[in-house]
Amino acid sequence: MFLLKARNQGVQHVVTHFAGYHTVLPTLLGFRTYIIVAGSDACSFPKINYGSFRKPWMRWAMAFSFRRAACILPVDPSLECFENTFSDFGPKQQGYAHFVQDLKTRSTAVPYGFDHGQWTTPESERTQRSCICVAFGAAYEDPVYFRKGIDLIIAAAQQLPTYQFTLIGLVNVEAFTGLPSNLRLLGRVEPRELNKLFGANSIVLQPSVMEGFPNALCEAMLCGCIPVVSNITSMPNIVEEIGIVIKERDVAVLVDAITSIENLSPEKRSALRRAARERIVPFTMERRTDRLMRAMDET
Repeated sequence: MFLLKARNQGVQHVVTHFAGYHTVLPTLLGFRTYIIVAGSDACSFPKINYGSFRKPWMRWAMAFSFRRAACILPVDPSLECFENTFSDFGPKQQGYAHFVQDLKTRSTAVPYGFDHGQWTTPESERTQRSCICVAFGAAYEDPVYFRKGIDLIIAAAQQLPTYQFTLIGLVNVEAFTGLPSNLRLLGRVEPRELNKLFGANSIVLQPSVMEGFPNALCEAMLCGCIPVVSNITSMPNIVEEIGIVIKERDVAVLVDAITSIENLSPEKRSALRRAARERIVPFTMERRTDRLMRAMDET
């Protein structure tokens, strides 16, 4: 889908979310095209069938589009070029500038924005020793399942029977069998219900193989969840010193991160929850809109 900026002379600017086959035509026709890179269009993870650069013809289409675009707008600077040291599902060197050699097109990072008035919950509603993960669209053992680290979370739930785990956004929940009793699976939920679920949980888990600038992570942090994330792209920078960044795709490492947070004093956890929210509050929709407009005006 394109967002078109019209002036008296007609359409002059095309803004598109993700690069792909659909970005070839506007760049070929000479429109000033701005490509928002959001994750899958910056990577290749062949072992889990994820990442647009793993497909030869898609790779050609994206390279063509990136070279002819007016500006590339990654949701985080890391998507331009980053190292994958978390998993063996794809090559170590990643990022659109790695896959498109000698790329001269200007890149300007424009992070997502969030409604910090919507995503908020009272501390009194929270249950300790509870973890939540949002993996919208994940089906059993499909690419999203592995990309989001659902297998790691299920294994962690088995090793931590006194903790409660909630997975949200799954497709065909009935296909998930043999699960531990402390793991709850939910399909798609409305934002208001998701807000309540974030407020009811202590830790948000994002042990992903690949992310751009994960919305659910930021929304959970606004609701006071303490983050545990993988060392991929934007997430270490989002989390900073607030939560824990795991550097190995290993269930023992994930379990250790979860328990180390819950072993903190209540006062320390409360301070981290406040810091998690404060970290995301500056990322507003107004700030994102302003950066998008400035990027268009400057090219």
